Amino acid sequence: MKILTVLGSALVAVVCIAADPTWNPADAVKEAEQDIRAGHIKFYWAGSIASRPVGVPIEVAKNYPKANAGIGCVTNDIPLRERQEEYARRYNEKIYAYITQKH
Repeated sequence: MKILTVLGSALVAVVCIAADPTWNPADAVKEAEQDIRAGHIKFYWAGSIASRPVGVPIEVAKNYPKANAGIGCVTNDIPLRERQEEYARRYNEKIYAYITQKH
């Protein structure tokens, strides 16, 4: 029974880790295009105390679901934060271009 608990915990950890984006800015547009095709429009927000949608007007982004690109997190990993913000900017710009052309 103990082995099942350990294996179950390991599986949950792997799934949780795999679910997070890689934060590779080169993948942001590809994810945005997939979300557009699937009809899952969202905007990534970033920032510790005062989060904001990166690269798009807040008036537009607040009307859509909010995705986390480092909201409220305190970290000393500055390169991670920079990747998250760049990823969010590229993703959001693609989504913003789509919704402004659509309407």
